[in-house]
Amino acid sequence: MEEQEIELALVTSPTNIYYLTGYNAFSFYVPQFLVVPLDRELFLVNRSIDRPSARETTWLEEEMIKPYGEEYIDHYVNYPDPKHPVDFLLDLLRSEGLDDRRFGLELDDYYCRAFYYRSLVEELGVEVKDATQLVPRVYLKKSEREIDYMKEASRIVEKGMKSAIEAIEDGVTENEVAAEILHTMVKNGGSMPSFPPMLQTTAACHITWTDSVIREGTSVSVEIAGCKERYHSPMCRTVIVADEDSSLVREARDVIGKQIEAHKKALETVKPGIMAEEVAIEANKIFDERSSRVGYPAGIGFPPDWGERTASFQLGDKTVLEPNMTFHTISTLTEPFMMEFSE
Repeated sequence: MEEQEIELALVTSPTNIYYLTGYNAFSFYVPQFLVVPLDRELFLVNRSIDRPSARETTWLEEEMIKPYGEEYIDHYVNYPDPKHPVDFLLDLLRSEGLDDRRFGLELDDYYCRAFYYRSLVEELGVEVKDATQLVPRVYLKKSEREIDYMKEASRIVEKGMKSAIEAIEDGVTENEVAAEILHTMVKNGGSMPSFPPMLQTTAACHITWTDSVIREGTSVSVEIAGCKERYHSPMCRTVIVADEDSSLVREARDVIGKQIEAHKKALETVKPGIMAEEVAIEANKIFDERSSRVGYPAGIGFPPDWGERTASFQLGDKTVLEPNMTFHTISTLTEPFMMEFSE
């Protein structure tokens, strides 16, 4: 914060709030803020009915939890005296003598609303700096305990993927496959991942399951993640529903062979001290120098993402790799059909 000249960070990302406090509740559909002053103790502003969740899941003392009442929920349309949780926050900042600081706001995060920025600038007249990477750059490098969570998530996703492969066959629905995946991962200690299982039977990416029936001659791309204590281990596999000697399998085998070769090259290249882009450069040589991203940091996350959005195995990323950084290495092709492979 000192380096970025931020005197007060206003954290809105549920992932970052969780990392700093342990707060673990699906309450992020309403505004919630972790106020982090540079010179005093932080405090959490959340909805009053979620105060018990903060007590139960965080290390925060009672006076560090400052909830707003129900009169601030959905009270800003067709009311003579509209209220918003930001109004509560601004009044609290004024009463705490924190309304004249240089603010940091996670401007490029999913949960930072334009209304927050406008309120700080127009109501308080303060300077607002971008603090999107302030917390994520800390957890880019994991502790040993975090690595243990990642290993457990990996064991969970292995079981989930095995159940998917066993369930996919001619005549079953995508619903049935998704049910097997979720049942297996939860039964084996997993919690809800940041993204639902993705089952892709066309070249379209990031599609979840439907009630469509899987038929002979179909390629099914499966992308899932095991989740333990909000730490994720993703995995992708492609399942071909066809005879071994079919033209579809022969075509897929040639392409997937190159994907596996590129994947091995990426894993061979990864080592402490190199830049992230070097992994992409080496892996992409297998595909005639294409400039594709071949990996991203995975780990701690809340919906809608299990990627940590800090660095990538991609041309131009100069992040120097260090021990205990965790990445999802992935190869995705959409021609002649969707094929994914990852670890």
